[in-house]
Amino acid sequence: MRTRRFILASLAPFSAFAAGAAGGVRAQTSSAQPEKLVVPFPPGGGTDALARAIQEPMQKALGQTVIIDNKGGAGGNLAHEYAAKQPPDGNTVLVSSNNQMLYPFLVAHLGYDPAAFMPIGFIAKQESVFVGSADAPWADLAAITEAARAAPGDVQYGTAGVSTPMHLSTERYAILNKIKLTHVPFRGTGPLVTDLLGGHIKLGMSSLTSVAQYLANGRLKAYGMAAPERAQSEPAIKTFKEQGAGDVDGTIVYTLIAPPGTPPAIIARLNQALNAAASTPEMREELRKRGFVAMGGTPQALAKWTAEQAPIWGPVLQAAGITPE
Repeated sequence: MRTRRFILASLAPFSAFAAGAAGGVRAQTSSAQPEKLVVPFPPGGGTDALARAIQEPMQKALGQTVIIDNKGGAGGNLAHEYAAKQPPDGNTVLVSSNNQMLYPFLVAHLGYDPAAFMPIGFIAKQESVFVGSADAPWADLAAITEAARAAPGDVQYGTAGVSTPMHLSTERYAILNKIKLTHVPFRGTGPLVTDLLGGHIKLGMSSLTSVAQYLANGRLKAYGMAAPERAQSEPAIKTFKEQGAGDVDGTIVYTLIAPPGTPPAIIARLNQALNAAASTPEMREELRKRGFVAMGGTPQALAKWTAEQAPIWGPVLQAAGITPE
């Protein structure tokens, strides 16, 4: 049984708009207050990189200064609790992801209701990739599987934290292949990558964005893409399924949500701005360079997708022995 302190400390799991597309959104707001874009992880990881990519487009679209507020801690729970308690005036939005609805599986007494957030829309998605340090001893994914089978629990892997898509997808890999791995949660992807580069941990499941440069220069090596298909930016990396390790999907989906009670008219304005960004070739190309795939969509589609996450991933958390405390 994990302690509450350990769970909270180790949780942790995102170009310009065309002027014409943004003008209609700007016309709908005259707020002099800055727009606060809350990021639930420290600088240096994939979530922070995504937030900084959309910061300028949001400013142009909304006619407001957009400031990024990094509130790392508790695997994103700290930022979610903070955002849940902000005024529903449209001046605070939160970059969330797959694990929005998983906090009840991890924290026994949440100070907010994750289901009460108002969905704005999808921002982007990116693949997760299973990587090793330069001195990792395994030749390929099959060798990792065999090593874990021969010595249950001896093979360790790191992620950005408990309940992140990277954690859950690796646990699914273990379940599908009937092996036991030991999870080492970090306080974000940045610290994980630092330890991988230093050889302090030999394996990690990371967002592709956070490790792409190190895969290119050989400081890290890739064992498998945790996604339904190969990444466009890394077509040489085979998926887990292609390597016979099962349907392992750690795709990270980044979403934009607002505090509970935010009026529909404000949600519509924010959604319009987000979709204006996602629909421009400039934005799509900028995100592609950073390892993301732009999405967009309606608040209704996001609401449906969000509600589906707990039934999918709750059983994986339970199989991994994670209980709310």
